[in-house]
Amino acid sequence: MFNILRYGFFAFPAAISLLTMQVYMPTFIAQKTTLSFTAVGVIFFLARLVDTGTDPLIGYFSDRTPQWFGRRRIWLIVGTPFFVMVFFALLQPTDHVFTLLVQTSLWYAFGTCLLVPYYAWGAEIEAGYVAHNHFTASRVTFGLLGTLAALVLPFVFLNDTTDNAAVLNFNVVMASVVFLVALVLILFLPDPKNASKNAATIKETFSVFKKGSRFNKLILSQLLNGTANALPATLFILFATHILKRPDLVGPILVLYFLFAGLSVAFWVKAADRWSKEKCWRVAMVIASVIFFGTLFVDERTLTLFVAITIITGFMAGADLCLPASMLADLIDVDEYNSGHRRPGVYFAIWGTVSKFTLAISIGVVFPMLDLGAIVGSSTQEAINEQWLMVMYGVVPALLKLIAVYILRNYYLSKEDHAAIVAQLGT
Repeated sequence: MFNILRYGFFAFPAAISLLTMQVYMPTFIAQKTTLSFTAVGVIFFLARLVDTGTDPLIGYFSDRTPQWFGRRRIWLIVGTPFFVMVFFALLQPTDHVFTLLVQTSLWYAFGTCLLVPYYAWGAEIEAGYVAHNHFTASRVTFGLLGTLAALVLPFVFLNDTTDNAAVLNFNVVMASVVFLVALVLILFLPDPKNASKNAATIKETFSVFKKGSRFNKLILSQLLNGTANALPATLFILFATHILKRPDLVGPILVLYFLFAGLSVAFWVKAADRWSKEKCWRVAMVIASVIFFGTLFVDERTLTLFVAITIITGFMAGADLCLPASMLADLIDVDEYNSGHRRPGVYFAIWGTVSKFTLAISIGVVFPMLDLGAIVGSSTQEAINEQWLMVMYGVVPALLKLIAVYILRNYYLSKEDHAAIVAQLGT
């Protein structure tokens, strides 16, 4: 139990920084510089593309890092200080596009140094279908607590939570301080003895993409579903301002969403112990997609309806956060059984790349679309085309989720099948 808690806590400051970068930083940069929505979107999109090259490298080398060197631990200890320094540098955004692109790319790259080894570590500490659920759930729960802290604590300590710059500064400082505590806990987390046995070569790494494999179905479903979740997150400040006409409710509504996501994690873990993980995830995506269509009927007079949508989709988001990553940990064992290679770093590197694409798409595509179709007039301060904004906020995510459900059909890996594989690996 203590290992589960120690492992999960590192997700707390990581979640604060990720939410800050996704929700507050793009708008902050657009407001504090002369750059347009399109320019900011392109910068973040290109930074994500640059960073995708770091994922497979870090995943590959973290799999092959010697145990005496700390294997996964050393990546977190070395990467965290650089990650924090770049985070602070972004608080003084520049109008120089290339400089901003370099800073953003470095932030993402150092974040990769932390998250890929960290995620891989969670799949190694203890084997088993249920154990993967518990370590993933710990990481997700602490991540959601970090997200709630990033939303609630500025409201407690700041006089004006509508000041995007003040909230951003507060969260950067808070994340940096908590990272120090998390690193202390990481020092006492054990490394499994067999974590890097039979690590794959660079050529063998590409064999994970077998035609028709469970992994291909899982990763494509995650790409579509992750994009579906990232779109409304990116647009939420604009949606609250122009559709709900209540920018003051941005914090409280986000808190409500993540609160119910956190409360639902235990439910989804329990459900996945009884039924298959993929079946539970598909059910959650279908319900969320249906509810997302309800945003078409939301305006400043139907705030209660939007609160209901927030609660239900938040509850479904708990499944998105814990089940796919747990399924990936299961597939790492299946891959070792089939190929003889143990390569969690590679698998979670690919997973991280997909997650980055979802965020890059949400900013790099949606922000230019706002300039082209959703903004009436030549300034970002002009009125927003509400119908266009609502389609991007609710309809597109709902359709993407339904496609993800379809792709995941015929995916099946039972607890019994996985247990038999783990037993064979242990002999």
